[in-house]
Amino acid sequence: MVISDEHKYVFIEMIRTGSTAISAELCEYYGGRKILNKHSYYHEFLKIANKEQKEYFVFVGCRNPLDMAVSGYIKYKSDHLGRYSDPKQWRRNGGTITDKNLKIYNDIQKNNLSFNQYLKKYYRLPYSNTSVINNEDADFVIRFENIQEDFKKVLGLLNLKQIRDIPIKNKTAAKDNFLSYYTKDIQPYALFIFGPIMKKFGYGFPADWPKQKFEFISNTIFELYTIAKKIYWRSTKSNSMPD
Repeated sequence: MVISDEHKYVFIEMIRTGSTAISAELCEYYGGRKILNKHSYYHEFLKIANKEQKEYFVFVGCRNPLDMAVSGYIKYKSDHLGRYSDPKQWRRNGGTITDKNLKIYNDIQKNNLSFNQYLKKYYRLPYSNTSVINNEDADFVIRFENIQEDFKKVLGLLNLKQIRDIPIKNKTAAKDNFLSYYTKDIQPYALFIFGPIMKKFGYGFPADWPKQKFEFISNTIFELYTIAKKIYWRSTKSNSMPD
């Protein structure tokens, strides 16, 4: 999380949304400083903020969930920045890679899981993530797909002059068009898993994909699951997950 008392803003860092690049830019050029953990929730900030800071402008990143799933898979597959194979990066040794992350990484490496296999094994329920609370807490949402233009809009709202475009940092290696990973045979499953959250955040599926089946069931599970997850997220501290 990044805060600027000079310019009165708070940036919530959401994983895999370009938050590494944005936070670095804020700290270098726009009076930002790190506070709490990288991916701390806004309600954690409110517990330590003073009265004035609670009124600061809040913004966060958001990304197409289909793209996020592919990005996560490739980072496991490619051992992104060597983080999964380096014991120093493991949480048990003071790093950020959890035992669950390691289990998925080892499974993909050992069994050479394809993206389709990974998706079906590790995405069992209609997908939800912390964007459901982060976006609610924010005054502005920067879409990863429009990161340069949206960042410029944020600076405008803060009456700040942009110094430069955001340099690319922490980029996923060798990721082509993420939609190419969703082959015809996996598309119906992806519709069931990602349909509700795609709709919630205003993302659409490609026109040549099949029509979504079991939409009511998917939406119902998503709503119930999200209610439970929101209660959990609002009552716990964040973990600094791998970006």
